[in-house]
Amino acid sequence: MSRPTTDPRPILKEGAVYWADGGRRICRACAGMSALYTGRDISGQRVERVTLADVREWPADLGPLCCESRCTTLTAVAGPDGWPMPKGGAR
Repeated sequence: MSRPTTDPRPILKEGAVYWADGGRRICRACAGMSALYTGRDISGQRVERVTLADVREWPADLGPLCCESRCTTLTAVAGPDGWPMPKGGAR
């Protein structure tokens, strides 16, 4: 009998920002393992990817829309997949 194998793969995408519990903004690099592999934060709430409309509606006086650790900053430009493109060299 062969043993079942698991190949966990992260669900969160590189270069994306997600809304987490309580309106926090996280990216793949600063998300916890729970969110990274299940799409739910530690409180069990589903994380949702920031959309192009979110970026375009973000108030300018709050600065660029980025994760709270400033690892990933999004631009209002749509990538080939229709999602906001990350700003190059955002660190």
